[in-house]
Amino acid sequence: MKLNWSEKLLLLAVILSVIHHLDHVLRVDHSGWPFLPRVTPFTFSLMAYPIFISLFLAHSKPWFRVMGTALLFLFATLAHVFFEPFRDKFHTWTYGSNLPGHIGEQNLLGIQSPILGVVSIGLALLLSLSLFGALLSFFRDARKPVLPPAPKKEKS
Repeated sequence: MKLNWSEKLLLLAVILSVIHHLDHVLRVDHSGWPFLPRVTPFTFSLMAYPIFISLFLAHSKPWFRVMGTALLFLFATLAHVFFEPFRDKFHTWTYGSNLPGHIGEQNLLGIQSPILGVVSIGLALLLSLSLFGALLSFFRDARKPVLPPAPKKEKS
């Protein structure tokens, strides 16, 4: 199966999303079910994967791909603005959690690393950028005129 440019950008977003969710699990304070015994926004963010799958399967529905990618982009970006600001990511990796109910809790690796804090922020930014790029690319694809199939030539 050959992927077009839009699908390659979406695949990049899937890969970044998996790594980003791993970052959530390792930081503990922004994780949730199925890794912790409580339902959190993290739990609902796992719904991104069925959406990703549906976008890969919806070859003949270009506007569905646009809307699905827009939804993923908006949810990821808004979550990082309102639920998990960059300072929280950095703080958890560098000093331990500063969130209520998790104050002082360390990440699962048990290390304090400003570098991992910066990597975590960069990962979230790259995820949003890759989703935005995929959104623009799917939008361009959806606006392309659909040409009817060329008539078959009869053999003489």
